[in-house]
Amino acid sequence: MHPFSLGQEYERAALLSFVGSRQAQPGVIWGSREPGCVICTSGGRHGKQAGYVDGQQPDGSWVYVGQGTSGDQRLENSANAKLASFDRSVLLFTTREPNSREIALRGYGKHYVFRGAFNVAGFEFFSPDSGSRKGDRLLRFFLMPADDSYIESQAFEPSVTAEHELSLRAMQLKLRELASPAKQKRLTTIEYRARSAAVHRYALARAKGSCECCGLGAPFESDQGIPYLEVHHLLRLADDGPDAPSNVAAVCPNCHRALHHSKGRAALAASLRLRVAKFEDEIVHAPG
Repeated sequence: MHPFSLGQEYERAALLSFVGSRQAQPGVIWGSREPGCVICTSGGRHGKQAGYVDGQQPDGSWVYVGQGTSGDQRLENSANAKLASFDRSVLLFTTREPNSREIALRGYGKHYVFRGAFNVAGFEFFSPDSGSRKGDRLLRFFLMPADDSYIESQAFEPSVTAEHELSLRAMQLKLRELASPAKQKRLTTIEYRARSAAVHRYALARAKGSCECCGLGAPFESDQGIPYLEVHHLLRLADDGPDAPSNVAAVCPNCHRALHHSKGRAALAASLRLRVAKFEDEIVHAPG
């Protein structure tokens, strides 16, 4: 989880401190302290002068233009590569220039307004038709809001037969194909949520009613008689959005909170990644 509140302003030092970074340049910020996310700062004067504008869309998503201040932008750029990997949450901030009174009191320093947690849902190349970047091939990332609330189980079949095992393998192959960078495109909100739900159903089906972290059975059943487990992303800061089968786990509420908040969460997460890798391998090599 993160300490930022929607609509609140922060100084750059707070952003750098959270991820453990000393980056001098604005734009995309990352660090070793929070490897599950990157911070993106949007706005300021440069984009308008260059011929493009980052911005929020009517459905709540955001368009964010990639990094690279001259010429064509490239996916090999470190910041762009992190966004295009689809395995990190994005903490999005808009930039506000200080007014004359603020400059007089504290000197010049931009203010950063927190706009929420997002996941990358796709990207595309485009060329501005005006401004200083006219004709350059730029990257445009599409960010979908991430829901940090704990996700309730949706569709889980308690009895798992050999046929269900084959179904799991088919689901695994399909989801891996959808997660492939070659298959990425701009997704609508409906497509994004549908793919997210498919990943969640897969993780819950693979768990077979037991927490994939501690191995214990679900602590209770929902009103529909379904074992209650929550879906956790192994890399992301936020627990929502489409992902690869190997990067999600179905866990009990206690383990879920421990994975986010406990002192030993790094070691616990490492252990869970190994367990999920084993489960995935077993599905790949299942008979049939």
